[in-house]
Amino acid sequence: MLMRSCRVCNSPSLVEFLDLGDQPHGDSFLDSADLSGKEPFYPLRANFCKECTTVQIDYTVPKELMFEHYLYVSGTTRTLSTHFEASTNRLVKKYNLTANDLVVDIGSNDGTWLQFFKNHGLKILGIDGAKNIASIANEKGLETWAEFFNSSVAERVIAEKGKAKLVTAAGVFFHLEELHSVTAGINKLLAEDGVFCIQAIYLGEMIDNNKFDQIYHEHLTYWTLISISKLLELHGLEIFDVNHLEIHGGSLEIHACHSGKRQIAESVQQIKNKETQLGYQTFETYVEFSRRVWKIRDKLKNILMQYKKDDKPVYAMGAPIKGATLLNSFKINSELVQCAVEINELKIGKYIPGARIPIVSEASVSPPAAYLLLAWNFLPELIEKYRDYLESGGAFILPVPEPKIIDKSNVHEYLVAGV
Repeated sequence: MLMRSCRVCNSPSLVEFLDLGDQPHGDSFLDSADLSGKEPFYPLRANFCKECTTVQIDYTVPKELMFEHYLYVSGTTRTLSTHFEASTNRLVKKYNLTANDLVVDIGSNDGTWLQFFKNHGLKILGIDGAKNIASIANEKGLETWAEFFNSSVAERVIAEKGKAKLVTAAGVFFHLEELHSVTAGINKLLAEDGVFCIQAIYLGEMIDNNKFDQIYHEHLTYWTLISISKLLELHGLEIFDVNHLEIHGGSLEIHACHSGKRQIAESVQQIKNKETQLGYQTFETYVEFSRRVWKIRDKLKNILMQYKKDDKPVYAMGAPIKGATLLNSFKINSELVQCAVEINELKIGKYIPGARIPIVSEASVSPPAAYLLLAWNFLPELIEKYRDYLESGGAFILPVPEPKIIDKSNVHEYLVAGV
């Protein structure tokens, strides 16, 4: 479905700044039997709203197609599990959560975050539209409703569980097709003194570090603090605190409440001021970002073609959805990247859509000459895991913020810096 007006303010003032071409939904992995046909392709174009400054794509792939059978599992990596444990401990302490308090996690996936709240003795409920992933959480004893959260679902939660002291949404608030119904539902669901905690990839980090591959069909909106503030204010919610997180290459943790219920921390205005200074509210910033994307394409393809010329195999490290964006945007297929190695059993044996690169078990193949690091957001964990490989002659090809080869000549810089 093509959107002709802004998802937040309904203004027709959308202007395109980056066209990544028609692409398949990056998490709709292919089976061998699918290779004889053609998977559906959809426009992938990034736009800027001149009225409210929200960045968004202008085509919506139905949420049922993208999420009802989902292959992303939060608990796959140690990095994410450690992150959620630390987030839980911080929030429980900050808001003095006790055993009688209800925590509702929207887009709760396999319950990785919910588990840590349960460990604190809190009442929990997860809501996730992916039926297969919700069943994993329920099997672990983490009550999860296999539904897409919206205002109507919020009313049912209130009727059955009461209002929530804390509502969380990690890595989901840019996915929302029913954006206004979801936000209105959060307002209903929050207790009078409740807190809504959003963890979302930060558009500022994407722009500053050329992370264009975080643009994909699941991500309908891309947030600065200023733009998401405007959405929340439309539904009686107010941001009162914010901090920066390292997860996913740079995220914001946003704390909101019913308007006027809490004192606003200085951090909120400080970040808004910085966003204005850095030009995140101006269209020209995004035009310049798009120019850098195509420079990355040219440099990365030159590196991959040199490996091919030297008869040195390159495998992809991981098969995340952002990897599908990169591969399809740059027209990279199995001629340059022979396969993708994965530890997620749900993806192994399938093919990355569009690029049609086979996904294999990491343990089933010998290391190649180099790995194209599609899962670059886990670089510190991967550097640690593959240190011996790198020091003995292997290489990582890091695509962003600009293509770079990490090998024995420079791996110690990353180990010292902690990346």
